[in-house]
Amino acid sequence: MKQESKQLSQLLEHIQVIQYNNVHVTVTGITYDSRKVEHGFIYVARKGSNADGHDYIQNAIQNGACCIVCERLPEDLEQTIAVVQVQDAAKALAGLSHALHDFPTKKLKVIGVTGTNGKTTCTYVLKQIAECLGKKVGMIGTTGNYSNGRFIETTFTTPEAPELCTLFNEMIHDGVEYVFMEVSSHALAQQRVWGIEFVGAMFTNLTQDHLDFHNTMDEYAKAKKMLFDMLPTASVAVLNCDDSYTSLMMQDTKANVLTVGRSNNPTVSILKELAGTVESRFELDLGDSTLEIATPLIGKFNIDNVAECVVMSWQLFNTKDKIADCVRQAQGAPGRMARIALTNGAVGIVDYSHTPDALEKALTTCKELLQNSGQGKLICVFGCGGDRDKTKRPLMGRIAAELADIVIVTNDNPRTENPQTIIDDIIAGVDSATERIVIEPDRAKAIQIAVEQSSAGDILLVAGKGHENYQIIGTDKFHFDDFEQLQKYQR
Repeated sequence: MKQESKQLSQLLEHIQVIQYNNVHVTVTGITYDSRKVEHGFIYVARKGSNADGHDYIQNAIQNGACCIVCERLPEDLEQTIAVVQVQDAAKALAGLSHALHDFPTKKLKVIGVTGTNGKTTCTYVLKQIAECLGKKVGMIGTTGNYSNGRFIETTFTTPEAPELCTLFNEMIHDGVEYVFMEVSSHALAQQRVWGIEFVGAMFTNLTQDHLDFHNTMDEYAKAKKMLFDMLPTASVAVLNCDDSYTSLMMQDTKANVLTVGRSNNPTVSILKELAGTVESRFELDLGDSTLEIATPLIGKFNIDNVAECVVMSWQLFNTKDKIADCVRQAQGAPGRMARIALTNGAVGIVDYSHTPDALEKALTTCKELLQNSGQGKLICVFGCGGDRDKTKRPLMGRIAAELADIVIVTNDNPRTENPQTIIDDIIAGVDSATERIVIEPDRAKAIQIAVEQSSAGDILLVAGKGHENYQIIGTDKFHFDDFEQLQKYQR
């Protein structure tokens, strides 16, 4: 879709400006990447975690930028170039993007889902419920973007503001009514979603992750809270009241708040839970009535996810019984507790659990499945990502050693870190090295060892990468898929 041009003076009405030198400029596009600048583009010089956009202003001008938006005024700049100084370049990037694209979210109903774990599952379930009810749906998230059934690849859980606005306009063109999007803490802290007019938001949970970026749990929580602070009066917020951070999330929101859970006096209570091997069942107390829910998603944590999705859908679509019928058909997201029967009678499970909390929940669910069947051992294959939060590595090592019968520590995406250093960090969390702990850096070999050590009735959990079909070693990206590896040993 071709973007219509606009006058810079029109766009600047929608952001806070310190000073400017020229507004009589025609704008055809906007970017924060000097390499993507074309003739007539605004270049926003934003300071990032690895680079400062101010260092690339001259590159942007050479590539045809008509305007520079920056926090620090550059020296020796050509007088013909429009320069706009702002306090917050990241927020300006978002505001200008929405203005240039005619504020696309005014024409959509956008629901954001945030939390450490469960975002992808929730957006998938919400999407399927809405489609089941006959709605035209868009989805934005970790595994890709969808616009009324059309798949669009993604590189970020939450894209940058210019890409988001382009995506929203594509969805409008495709007739989409509702958009369910994952909202990451990075996106919130970097103002990528500033300017989106959300009609609803969900909070799943908050546990340790991304401390390489946020430094502390308090800062991480404050980033998540920004989503609920953005919500207007007529919107709805659905939160997991069993999570200790929920009170912070709802502290300053203007939205209509509904809490879901088992404790802390929830608006909607989860009752009569039965987590089986092929489905989960529970009831929701809606105040004036109860709703029986059955879902093919397994595990207590998925009961939490599905319960929130049901409550949000109830608020959006004003129906209850039809939603229960839709949930019964809704499948989980790719790479989330995805099961595969192995030739030797064991069950392989691929899961994206890459945080301490997610790994603990996945392993606990597997143990419950084994207890229900009355037999079998639990084998866990996992690693930790390089160039990411190092403090979670020993925690994940301890959790795996405590809950699994056999642990095989391997590579995840080591990136530019030494793989052995990452493995050493994981092993540091294990009380004592025993025959139950196996180290095999080669992930394919690690999965092979796990299969060889498994037998009928066992569960083999391959954790950390889920839907990912690649592995990053150094700066090289190779094809690698945990599910494909397990399929070699499929029944």
